[in-house]
Amino acid sequence: MAEPLLSNELPDNVVYRNLLLSHGITRLATQGWLFIAPLVLVRFTPGRLIGPAVWGLVTMLGSALLAPPLGAWADQTDRRWVVTLGVSAQAVAVLGSTLVLFLALQGADARVADGSAAPVALAAFTCFSVLEKLGTALSDVAVKREWAPRLFQGDRLKRTNSMMSQIDLWSETLGPFLAGLLITGLDDVFGFVAVGLLNILSFPPQLLLLRRIYAARAAKLQPLRPEEVHRKANPLTPKTGAWSAWLHHPSGIQFLGLSYSLLYLTVFSPHGAFLTAHLAQRHVPSYQLSLLRGAGALLGVTGVLMHPPAQELLGARVADAVFVLWLAGWTVMALDAFHRAPDAGMTPTLLLFMSAVCLARPGLYGFELGVLNTEQDFSDARHRSAIGAVDSALTSFATLAMYGSGLVLTRPDQFVVLVDGSTLFVSLGAATYLVWLLLYHSHKHRHSTPGSPVS
Repeated sequence: MAEPLLSNELPDNVVYRNLLLSHGITRLATQGWLFIAPLVLVRFTPGRLIGPAVWGLVTMLGSALLAPPLGAWADQTDRRWVVTLGVSAQAVAVLGSTLVLFLALQGADARVADGSAAPVALAAFTCFSVLEKLGTALSDVAVKREWAPRLFQGDRLKRTNSMMSQIDLWSETLGPFLAGLLITGLDDVFGFVAVGLLNILSFPPQLLLLRRIYAARAAKLQPLRPEEVHRKANPLTPKTGAWSAWLHHPSGIQFLGLSYSLLYLTVFSPHGAFLTAHLAQRHVPSYQLSLLRGAGALLGVTGVLMHPPAQELLGARVADAVFVLWLAGWTVMALDAFHRAPDAGMTPTLLLFMSAVCLARPGLYGFELGVLNTEQDFSDARHRSAIGAVDSALTSFATLAMYGSGLVLTRPDQFVVLVDGSTLFVSLGAATYLVWLLLYHSHKHRHSTPGSPVS
């Protein structure tokens, strides 16, 4: 039986559509912004990877340290104010970053124009990026990890997860493509500014849609009351602290978080700042870099679309194992191609390397969707945002380690060391999931139905 309409007359299908629309608006603009970030950073430190390395190191460190306590706070706070704060922080951060890159690259005064203020510009751009990433943790992560399982259940929840993953991937195709058109059609600096302004304009409609959803389903989006918390089925889980909740959680959820985070110890990402900067240093044209991102995203959509039939055919856990092994296999192929590629220009071997990086994406995104479904199924309803924040922190620590190595390996000819390390850690991530599969293959534990209290 259909759920009765509430006072604002928003049925479930409208709530579902608004959730996906809000996610799509902000992801499309954000992916365009993320595409130009490494291009801007290379301008700050021409000829070296130190700019992207410092930016990635600081932003990921800030996210890794602050995202878990923010997630724990979000679990106990009015969801309306959580998303309002998160979206507002993103808007302020992008506005500040846009002003910084305009002043630094346009040369508002002689000191900036001659490059002497590049360290100041890099520091300011990086600080705003930290704020943006924390805002994303409060808004996008909370909505995807915590709102969705409270608003929907069963097949509708899995369909929501799949659609949000597809939106992420399509935005990785369209966002960089549109940003590339703006950069090509306008002066580079004004193209960068235009992308930033379009990103800023995406935040008000996103927030409006989310607040409408909250108004329609406020009862489902309230923090659990203390009496509900005390009646939870898992007495071993501490009442506070994101890391404690994650560490003491049953179901081997720690293996899932570790396996997924190890996959982020890599430079094999078509939209990654390091790979984009390195290929730009190899004189790969910007339109080819946007095509690389688009191809990776489109192939990632294939992985998301293939996950449901693969799950029906093989079972959820075996299907996820196939996806992560696919990722590891193509990563090894990319390693081999990179070692045979020359140092500059788009050559057949470099094209093979880029193709292998893209062909690995179905495995990554199919596996990501499987891990999201599994964690939502197993996670204690009290701690979904906290556990999601810890997963985000783990991936940030992994990316942090990769960017940190870039502070030491700054020359283009040293990028091969990062390639070798990436292959090792992706393989370890696949092995960690297989360990979880063997240890918990018969585990049937499940917490309360998403969004409902346990008596």
